[in-house]
Amino acid sequence: MAGQPVSVEILLSPDMARRGQKILSAMVSAARPAGVRAIVNTKYSQAAPILMTYGVGHRERRQWIERHRESGGRVIAWDLGYWDRDVSVMFNMRVTIDHDHPWRLIRPEDPQRFDSQGIRLRNDHDPDGPIILCGLGPKQRAYKNLVGREWEISKLAELRDRFPRRRILYRPKKDEPPMPGCQTSIGPIEQAIRGASLVVCAHSNVAVDACIAGIPVECEDGAAFALYRNNPSPTEDERRDFLRSLAWWQWKPHEARQAWKYLLSRLSG
Repeated sequence: MAGQPVSVEILLSPDMARRGQKILSAMVSAARPAGVRAIVNTKYSQAAPILMTYGVGHRERRQWIERHRESGGRVIAWDLGYWDRDVSVMFNMRVTIDHDHPWRLIRPEDPQRFDSQGIRLRNDHDPDGPIILCGLGPKQRAYKNLVGREWEISKLAELRDRFPRRRILYRPKKDEPPMPGCQTSIGPIEQAIRGASLVVCAHSNVAVDACIAGIPVECEDGAAFALYRNNPSPTEDERRDFLRSLAWWQWKPHEARQAWKYLLSRLSG
């Protein structure tokens, strides 16, 4: 993608969450120095071969993402980061290309980006501890065409059959009524998964929290599927290698120019 500027339609609207506006505004500001012609719109117009937006689960933007994919275009989508997610400070925003999650794109990367962040891997696993079942949010259920908590109810029944003596705690994504016959997991995620025997989710960021904490994971999608799809209990070295790669799939707003360089290299690679 060298030479002529790369045209990218960036959907940036005032109804977006503040974090989405901040990362997209930063990408717009850094576009020209990165060799990108940014076409900024509030609504999708198919104005460029590449579409950039925030929030793959947003009802309207989801439709635009799917239309652009179906037309053969490329999609760069942002959402809340895997760690350092506090929007009141220098927060991370995760990014993916052409898919809802980047697990297909994970490859070995320069370890320095992760190593410089001072994240220490832990071993908070207790093989006799509870299973943490992570729920979906309303947006995820909507675009997956799920009725209510049907995924969670089915998964809970499966886990009870496989682990009849294990305690199972349900951790909802949003405030919602308790799951029948199942305690609710509350509190900060680091505390909630400490001493767990297993984390089970569809595609939650909790899988990455569990990776850092050394808790085994079963997931069906999400970035962590790159690590856990064949083995719920990888070694510490495997966990670290995954996190070193994942660090390249999240960026802070002030890193926008670096983010453009990496994303354009992956689009052309």
